[in-house]
Amino acid sequence: MSDVQQPIQHDTATSNDASPENTLLRDNIAALVAIKNENIARFTEGKINITSALVEQKWHNRHQMFPYRMKEEIYGSVLSEILAHQPRMKNVILARLEAVYQQLRNEEAQTLSRTRALLENSYKTPNL
Repeated sequence: MSDVQQPIQHDTATSNDASPENTLLRDNIAALVAIKNENIARFTEGKINITSALVEQKWHNRHQMFPYRMKEEIYGSVLSEILAHQPRMKNVILARLEAVYQQLRNEEAQTLSRTRALLENSYKTPNL
């Protein structure tokens, strides 16, 4: 038995082949990311950011919105006092609030569907 150890030989062909494959893979990923970013830029071109549009609309309509917020706070405090002094009215009040909420929700859904139909030029009036 010999005490001389054989040096470990690394396969240089594999390490050389992996480098161009990794480079090609990196180039392909970079190209895909660039294409994705171009598509996003193309789709969002000319579009308004929804959040900024809502903030701008809120700012323009702030004079109309403030009275509604005050009404909500007043109604909320009045309802709270009524419920505190007459707890038996809780179910009646909550049922009435739910009915009004459902009615508002249905009206809003109809408004949105009509708006969508108008945008798509497919809205037909019931009178025609």
